[in-house]
Amino acid sequence: MKLPKSYYNWTSLIGTAVAAISFFLILFFLAITFIFNEGSSYAGLFAYIILPGFLVLGLILIPIGMRARSRRDRRRQEVMKTVWPVVDLNDRRHRNAFTIFVICTVVFLLASAVGSYEAFHYTESTEFCGTMCHTVMEPEYVAYQNSPHARVSCVECHVGSGADWYVKSKLSGLYQVYSVAFKKYPRPIPTPVHSLRPARETCEQCHWPEKFTPHLSRSEKYFLTDSSNTEWDINLQIKIGSQYSALGLQEGVHWHINPDVRIEYVATDEKREFIPWVRMTNLETGEVTEYLDDDEVFYTDSLENYTIRNMDCMDCHNRPSHEYKSPSNYVDQMLASGEIPSELKKNLITRAIKGFQKGFRKHQNQ
Repeated sequence: MKLPKSYYNWTSLIGTAVAAISFFLILFFLAITFIFNEGSSYAGLFAYIILPGFLVLGLILIPIGMRARSRRDRRRQEVMKTVWPVVDLNDRRHRNAFTIFVICTVVFLLASAVGSYEAFHYTESTEFCGTMCHTVMEPEYVAYQNSPHARVSCVECHVGSGADWYVKSKLSGLYQVYSVAFKKYPRPIPTPVHSLRPARETCEQCHWPEKFTPHLSRSEKYFLTDSSNTEWDINLQIKIGSQYSALGLQEGVHWHINPDVRIEYVATDEKREFIPWVRMTNLETGEVTEYLDDDEVFYTDSLENYTIRNMDCMDCHNRPSHEYKSPSNYVDQMLASGEIPSELKKNLITRAIKGFQKGFRKHQNQ
């Protein structure tokens, strides 16, 4: 098939080869993923992100090479008849090139639409969030898989809905990729995470305050550290909300998330452990009450030097999906479930504590 003479140059030929190889590799990875149900998070990374980038790069090289070839030919002839290329469909070479261009453009646009959609969902998947950065995220991912939120995707809590926070998360992700690639991330990763979206826009989409339960019954089985691992059952009646459900959030431990109340506070340290100043505003009456910690030297005149934070769910429930159990609680849970025989001696917990400390030090030094 004859094509315009300007196409025959090394830049355009290399671009064609790169685009063709990338396209067939994308089809290969997609076939593995969808037809044979095989592959891993890296297959998605190549199919939706890396290879499409090479495909676009190859397609860009084709017109660049043709343009450079045309300019070289004009300089050799020392005659510039036209500034822009002329497309003459009566010429078979131009007609072939135009047909190929139209067909490839339609296929590329359709593939780009599907690929962009799949890439969007892939980068929002739990697999992508939890397994791409193994060394950094593995402990958090394992804890998440064994949490009550194991069927809630990462982005539902860490990003939420809406384009603005999606863009913010991807911009933040670029720095995270750099930090992981060049080992620039802190060890251990500091908490709390200061860039989280407000809980009213994420957590409360499922745990909406108006339907909080007034009371909660909880039964736990513990084992004493004696030689016989004596069982110790504890039954708790926890008062979470009001005495009567009709009272809603007027009282109880969750009164501070009442829509008619706003709680603000100032923390003097990065971990938000020292809180010398709290302000409560009744949004119905406009009444404002401030509280100062008598044990802390804090002057309200210096409020402008601190960040005033609205209290939300994450200030108390700061690890709802990434809970690390203490060695004793972990062993109690395994004994209660029968994963560990209850006749084991009391040095079991001591061994577990030593193993936990060894693993923590190893992860901290990575």
